[in-house]
Amino acid sequence: MPRPALAASRAIDILNFMAAAPLRGYSLTELVRQLDLNPASCHALLGAMTRDGYLVRAQRGRVYRLGPALIAIGHAALQCHPVVAAARNQIALLSAELDMDSLLTARLDDRLIALASEGPGRLPGLAVGQRVPLIPPLGTPFLAWANDREVDSWLAKAAGAIDADRLRQSLAMVRQRGYAVTQRSPEQAATGLAVLGMAEEPLAGEWQKRVAERIGQMGEDYLMIEAQPDRLHPVMMISAPVFGDDGAVLCTLSLYGFDRPLPLSRIAALGEAIARHCRAASAIPGEPDKQINEVGRG
Repeated sequence: MPRPALAASRAIDILNFMAAAPLRGYSLTELVRQLDLNPASCHALLGAMTRDGYLVRAQRGRVYRLGPALIAIGHAALQCHPVVAAARNQIALLSAELDMDSLLTARLDDRLIALASEGPGRLPGLAVGQRVPLIPPLGTPFLAWANDREVDSWLAKAAGAIDADRLRQSLAMVRQRGYAVTQRSPEQAATGLAVLGMAEEPLAGEWQKRVAERIGQMGEDYLMIEAQPDRLHPVMMISAPVFGDDGAVLCTLSLYGFDRPLPLSRIAALGEAIARHCRAASAIPGEPDKQINEVGRG
């Protein structure tokens, strides 16, 4: 049997892997190959997780899927984080109000994770459970209110050449507006394809490396800094932060799936609408929510 600490780590890897593509089922052979696990240890872990309801095994095809015990755990986790739970409700209201796709994202140390999504699904986006690295130029709504040490650490993780002053300027603009705007570009489109590919191979090293490389190639032009009022802007996403009681950013609400360029006035109206829903979520008392940004920090 594997060592207890190692077994726990492997079990977490299995759950994270399957959560990133929850509609798929995985055989023992696939999990062993994708996660580089010992076959005997993996078989023992799958058996234990299936007995406790964390996984279910289909007799036909002999594949494993996420089990019902995780639903109860998810509901319990939302009770621990009432502001995040409120934000989850707000993206549903936001999508219904604007008839657009919306996304709830949280920070897990040096990664971003999609917690929930709503909307008509006109364009593909990050799937719930998927994670992407928190490296420039991604994550400005989380970093705009961070301290200098956190910002410096974020800048140091860039996967390509960056203009640090330009990125700092973008953070200041996010603080000033109260929301972040990212622009659609060929580089962003290539990154989107790489991220969507991770839905098939959620933790595969090849995809992770490709995503990081693509993000690094997006550059500072991905961020809308100087917006010209007399032109249309090809918007990728508009995001605003949800704050906890201590002023830290707990999560972000985003709109995406824009099928045409937008004038600055429309961008501002959408940004204000998102910020309004974020304020509604932040108004929920939620002391335990302070702990969400400590995930992964030991």
